[in-house]
Amino acid sequence: METSGLHILIVDDVLKNLQITVQILKEAGYVFSLAQDGQSALNFLGETVPDLILLDIMMPGMDGFEVCRKIKQNNKLKEIPVIFLTAKDQTEDLVEGFKAGGVDYITKPFNRDELLIRIETHLELSRSKRKILEMLKTRDKLYSIIAHDIRSPLSSITLIINTIAKGKLNIASNEFKTMMQNLEKSTRHTNTLLNNLLEWTKIHGGAITLKPKLSLVYPIIAECLQLLNGNAQDKNISIQILIPNDTEAFFDEVTMHTVFRNIISNAIKFTPENGNITIESGKSDGFVPIIFNDNGVGMPKAVLQKIFEKNEAFTSLGTKNERGSGLGLYLIKDFIEQNKGKIKVDSAEGKGTSFIVYLPTTGNF
Repeated sequence: METSGLHILIVDDVLKNLQITVQILKEAGYVFSLAQDGQSALNFLGETVPDLILLDIMMPGMDGFEVCRKIKQNNKLKEIPVIFLTAKDQTEDLVEGFKAGGVDYITKPFNRDELLIRIETHLELSRSKRKILEMLKTRDKLYSIIAHDIRSPLSSITLIINTIAKGKLNIASNEFKTMMQNLEKSTRHTNTLLNNLLEWTKIHGGAITLKPKLSLVYPIIAECLQLLNGNAQDKNISIQILIPNDTEAFFDEVTMHTVFRNIISNAIKFTPENGNITIESGKSDGFVPIIFNDNGVGMPKAVLQKIFEKNEAFTSLGTKNERGSGLGLYLIKDFIEQNKGKIKVDSAEGKGTSFIVYLPTTGNF
C-alpha cells in the first residue's frame, strides 16, 4: 500500500515508546504527529484529522479508553480507526477498549512487522469503508436523478395519450399523425435517457470513465429541447436557441446532456405560461459560456446561496404546480465539475433566472 501522505497520530506518555514508534513509521514513509497525553491528543484532533490513531491505554489524567470514547462521539472524528497500545498484562482490559470504539490492539514492546501490518490492514479497511459509503451516496444521487429526469418525458407522453384518449381527433388528420410522431419521439428519447442513466451508473460505479471530446454544443441542446418540447408547449413557453451551429467545447456528451436537460426542465417549470426562455453562448478565456435565461419566478437570495449544497433539497412547486428538485441542481454542479467546467447562477424574485455553464475549450482531463 502507498504510505506517502498517510497521517498517523501517536498518543503515548512514554518518550521511549514514542521514539521507537516514530522510527518505525518514518522508515515506512508515513506522516506522523505526537501527543503525550489525552487532552493534547484531543486538542490536536480539533485542528487536524489523521488517517489512523495509535493510542496508549495507560496515561496520566485521561486514559486511552476515555480519549477513544470522546473521539467516537465526534462526528468529524468517529470514522478514524483507533489501535490501542497496551502492555502484555493489560490485554484483559481490551474488551473495554473495543466497547470504546477501538478496532485493534498491539502489545508493547512492538514487533516492527506486526505494527506495520496492523496499521496497513486498518488503513485499507478504513479506505474501503469510505469507498462503500461514497458508493451508497452515489447510488442515492442516481436514484434521485432517474426520478427527476424520467418525470419530464413521461409527462409529455401522458399528455399526448390523454389528448388521443379524449377521442376528439380524426385518426386520418395531419394533427393526429403529428401527435403520433411526437409520441414516438418522446418514447424514443425516454429510451435514450434510460440508456444514458444506466451508463451513469457504470461511471459512478467505476466501471467506465468519462469520454470527453471536442463536441458541438447546439445538437445536444436541440436534442434536449425535443425531449422537453411537450412540457414547453403545455405552458405555451417560447424557447429560442441562439447558439451558433459551430460552437464547440470539450466535454462528455452523456453527462452534459443530463446537465442541459435538467437546466431547461427547471426553466420550464418556473416560467409562467406564455413566458420566454433563451439559450445563448458567449466568450470567456479558456471556456465557452452557455447561458440559459428565463423570465420566470426567480429565487430569493437565501435559496440562491444554498441550491448547490449537497445536503439541501428544495421542492418548491413550479408555476403550474410542477415539482422542482434542489438535489437536481446539486447533481448539475457535480456533473459540470467532472467535466472541468464551472456554473454560475444569477436570479431575482419575479425577474427570472440565468444559469451560466462554463465548458472548457480544450481537454484537461
